[in-house]
Amino acid sequence: DIRKFEIELYWKRATYFWVFTGAALAAYLTALTGSDLQSRSQALLLTSCIGLVFAVAWYFVNRASKFWQLNWEVHVDLLENDVNGPAYKTVLIDPAPWWKLHGPYPFSVSKINQILSLFVVAVFALLLINTLNEHYTLSTELALFPTACVSITLICLMLLVWLGRVGKPKTNVSMQLRETIIKKYQRNGD
Repeated sequence: DIRKFEIELYWKRATYFWVFTGAALAAYLTALTGSDLQSRSQALLLTSCIGLVFAVAWYFVNRASKFWQLNWEVHVDLLENDVNGPAYKTVLIDPAPWWKLHGPYPFSVSKINQILSLFVVAVFALLLINTLNEHYTLSTELALFPTACVSITLICLMLLVWLGRVGKPKTNVSMQLRETIIKKYQRNGD
């Protein structure tokens, strides 16, 4: 049930990030093609920064979801033989090659989504670099808006990397089962 719950949350998170990255991309394209826009460069910079932050967050959330999915799959692998036999460990082996377009293939949906989110990160990074290159110049006199926008974006990305982790990654991981004692509940006077 926990594994099913994690998968359900995975798709809710994916939808959440698709909406925000799609909106950022649509806003960027609108700013790029809009004829009435007075501060096009600022709109392009702002939307590419927002898109980059959401794309990086989506990539990290995809990696975290994959971690927790794997965590619960390992739990099931450890416990399932004693409960109902190797139902989840038994996997269909289809000899069909991957290029057989009408046949099944064991692609990982979460890995594909993770790679797709990394692609979106690259797209927004390129949009940001292109916007900075075409509309802004590096000088000793810093313009407030672009400097603040890029600085806040970099700070936010660093916070996602440093503060977004559960804990320090470990190479040697050990697991231990907790001991749980269940006592029968009794009312007063019984």
